[in-house]
Amino acid sequence: MSIPRTWSEELVSEWLCLEGYSTEVGIKVGTGGGGGRKEADVVGVRIIEDGKKGRILQIYHVEVGQLGGEYRKNVAMLKEKFSNERTSKVMERYKKRMAFTGDVQYDKLYIDIWERQTQVEKLMNTPEIYRERIKVWKISDLYHVAFAAIKGEDKYTVSESYWLLKLLESLLEVRRRNKSFELQ
Repeated sequence: MSIPRTWSEELVSEWLCLEGYSTEVGIKVGTGGGGGRKEADVVGVRIIEDGKKGRILQIYHVEVGQLGGEYRKNVAMLKEKFSNERTSKVMERYKKRMAFTGDVQYDKLYIDIWERQTQVEKLMNTPEIYRERIKVWKISDLYHVAFAAIKGEDKYTVSESYWLLKLLESLLEVRRRNKSFELQ
């Protein structure tokens, strides 16, 4: 696993690992107009067995950032982040790397780190975003699934190598032991 650039990419990567995915961050998916790199923020992959279809390559492509105030720009940004060109490069990378020829399930998720409820809801109700099968979450949605994954570890604690999940687990334990402790 490469090193994430931001705390939010790290948290996504750790969560996906806990869910059974192998993850990579900063995967090159093209070049920018000024010669820079276009990248997929976090990609998780795993192969599952489906009784009807056989083996399926699951790809979970997550982009993390800040939604702007202008709705149309947000729609354009999401469509660009999950364009066919970019998703095809991600898919081909893992199909080749894993010598996989079967069905692929490709999930697309954008997480707004500034908890903009109104923008997220509006985007989730946009026909263009719906057609492209892009999910949009607030950062609190990520916290909820991360807490659920931590709790799903039963009596075992999260590995020390998952720094941010370990922090969240610690906060949960402090809150469990000290009922007056509130996360505000």
